[in-house]
Amino acid sequence: ALPTLLIISAVAWFLSVHIERTVLGELSSIVEWINQVDDGHFEPLPVWDTGPWGQLTYALNQMASRLATAQQERDVFLASVAHELKTPLTVLRGNLEGLMDGALTPTPERWAALTREINRLTRLVNDLLLIETMRQSPPAFNRKHYDPREQLASLILRFEPLARMKGVEMTGESQVHEVYLDQDRMEQILVNLVDNALRHTPEGGRICIRLQRKMEGKKDTHQIAMLEWCIEDSGPGIPASSASLVLQPFFRDPRSRGAGLGLAVSAALVQAQGGTLQISTSELGGAKICLSLPFS
Repeated sequence: ALPTLLIISAVAWFLSVHIERTVLGELSSIVEWINQVDDGHFEPLPVWDTGPWGQLTYALNQMASRLATAQQERDVFLASVAHELKTPLTVLRGNLEGLMDGALTPTPERWAALTREINRLTRLVNDLLLIETMRQSPPAFNRKHYDPREQLASLILRFEPLARMKGVEMTGESQVHEVYLDQDRMEQILVNLVDNALRHTPEGGRICIRLQRKMEGKKDTHQIAMLEWCIEDSGPGIPASSASLVLQPFFRDPRSRGAGLGLAVSAALVQAQGGTLQISTSELGGAKICLSLPFS
C-alpha cells in the first residue's frame, strides 16, 4: 500500500508542478501581451487550443481588434479635424498679417470674408462639441407646437440669395400644418441638409423641399404616423456604396459629397429623436435625403 501511495503522491506532485508552470507561463504571456496593447501594439495572441485558455485568448484578441479599430478611427478623426481647422485659420492668419503690415486694405468686403471664416470655425467647434455630447448622453429637446410651413418659408428665404447667385431654383411644399418638435433643432438639421444640397447642385439646377405625413408599419398591424422631410437636388448624387458612410464625421466620397460634420450632426439629431435619415437617388438626378420623425 505504501509504494502505491508514494507513486500516487509523486504523480500528483508532477502534475501539479506541470500545471502550475503551464498556467503561470500562459498568464505571463498574457500579462506581457496586455502591456504591449497598453503601448499601442495590437498584434493578436496565438490561439493554441479550443479549451478555456483558447476561449480567453480569442476574447482578448477580439478586444484588441476593437481597440485597434477605435484607435484608427480616432487618428482619422483628429487628422480630419486638423485639416478642417487648417484652411480657415490659414485664411485668417494671412489676412490679419496683411492688414497689420499694410499690404492689404481693410475694406468692408475683406472684413465680411474674415467674419465668414470665423463663423465657419465657430460652426465646426460647435458641431464637434455637439457630437461629443451626444456620444455621452442624448441631448434635451424643447418640443412645442408650431407651423412647419413657416419654417419651410424661412428656410427658402434664408438660402434664396445663394441659390439665385448660382442660378439654382428652390421650391418647397408642405402638406402638414402643425407639428410637435424642437423647432430650433429642426432648423439646425434642415439648414445642414439644404446647405449640403446647394453646395453640390450645379448652376441651373434645382432643389426641392417637401414635407408630408405618412404612415409606417403593416396595414394589419399597428401603424405609426411619421413626419417626413425630403430634400432633393439635381447634383451629382451619392453612390449607394457611400450612402451610409456620408453620415459619418468628415467622410468624403469621390464626388466630394458629405465632407465635414453637417450630415453627421443631422443624422445624430434625427436618431436621438427616434427618427431615421435615408439617402437615395432623386428623380431630379441627384441626391434625395429624407428624414422621418414620429409625428407626435
